[in-house]
Amino acid sequence: MEDEHAIYEDPKRFFFSAEIYDGHGGRQPAQIAAEMLTPVFLHAWAQELKKPLRERKGEAGILRDCYLAVDAHLVARRIEAGTCAVQLYLIGERFLAANVGDSRVVIGAGEGATILTEDHKPDVVRERARIEALGGRVALLGVPRVQGILAISRALGDSCLKPYVSAEPRITEGVLGRENDIAVLACDGVWDVLTPEAVIRTARGEADPQKGAQKVSNEALDHGSTDNITVIVLDLRRHTVSAANRKMKIVKVYDKERENSSRFRVPD
Repeated sequence: MEDEHAIYEDPKRFFFSAEIYDGHGGRQPAQIAAEMLTPVFLHAWAQELKKPLRERKGEAGILRDCYLAVDAHLVARRIEAGTCAVQLYLIGERFLAANVGDSRVVIGAGEGATILTEDHKPDVVRERARIEALGGRVALLGVPRVQGILAISRALGDSCLKPYVSAEPRITEGVLGRENDIAVLACDGVWDVLTPEAVIRTARGEADPQKGAQKVSNEALDHGSTDNITVIVLDLRRHTVSAANRKMKIVKVYDKERENSSRFRVPD
């Protein structure tokens, strides 16, 4: 088992985080990231709040810096293993959902489910174009793999696969609404075999979030998952019952690799 998870809270700043790190090639990167990423964020955020309002960096920009700092730390230690990462940060009624790799955050919205993250796979057109423009290759060995090795195109660590495997996170910033009742974070061992709608339905069926997480895990196993499985279920109802908006709003999506994709030739 190479997965790690973490929960952090700072009530004074109305901050809560849930996060999963799905390691590959060894457990060390997931352990380091789980212990380092959000504490670094909270420290950097506190420093920003001391600045005049017009000079402050937004939380999404701080979180991006923290992803890159953790990655640089892993690379500097020459750790060849790596880890996917996914977080859901709640800051009052606002949220940030961030990831590298193929772990996901899915949130209940009305009767349906909304995916707040995006899988980073080597066969995604923009990801493949970036890898090849940097001199790398994507080889089909069972599934598409960077340099014939790794089945994801973004992760923390993986020093032996730089610069092809990027640590740039995709970050979704938004505002929760009263329609948001449940959020589920899980690694690809769940999403490979279960749909977001099925996972949210299962999580909603249990009054206890811990039992809901266990039931989602069991269903993934029943559907043939052979990968590591880590699941976090968050019951948001007490948090959103008095939200100002009925519907969730996505304010902005930050993704520097996508913004920089004009540097690479993307096939039509």
